[in-house]
Amino acid sequence: MLQQKRAFGFTLVELIMVLVVLGALAVFVMPRFSSKSSFDTLSFQEELKTAIRFAHKLSIASGCEVQVNLTVNSYALFYPDSSCNPPDAFGAKPVSHPVASGNYSGTAMTGVTITGFGNFYFNSLGVPNVSGVITLNPGARQISVQALTGYVQ
Repeated sequence: MLQQKRAFGFTLVELIMVLVVLGALAVFVMPRFSSKSSFDTLSFQEELKTAIRFAHKLSIASGCEVQVNLTVNSYALFYPDSSCNPPDAFGAKPVSHPVASGNYSGTAMTGVTITGFGNFYFNSLGVPNVSGVITLNPGARQISVQALTGYVQ
């Protein structure tokens, strides 16, 4: 009896399909991984949301206003100068970071900018004096501060 040997391997169609899929991945997916700015924006968005949420919780816990000071590429948290009132006397008493040493502040990575409604504060009930949307660019990522509750999303 004559035994036939079975050949193992890929067909030409299978090899071409693999090359097409790899080419599509190279064209559509790889540029997203090479662009670091979208990751920087996402990272800074999460950092800023955490800082704003901390200011909200701290104002309720301390019974004192806490200001979120926003610039074009940084943020910082402050208490009023002397007592809890008036809320327009911010700037001299920075909030200490609960985990890291130093003041609670941060700077965006190069190329990431903040636009929105500027400086605002949470009163002792956690209600912000202004509300709206803070936008981080590039990518137009948004942080929303709700009017009555101070909820940050």
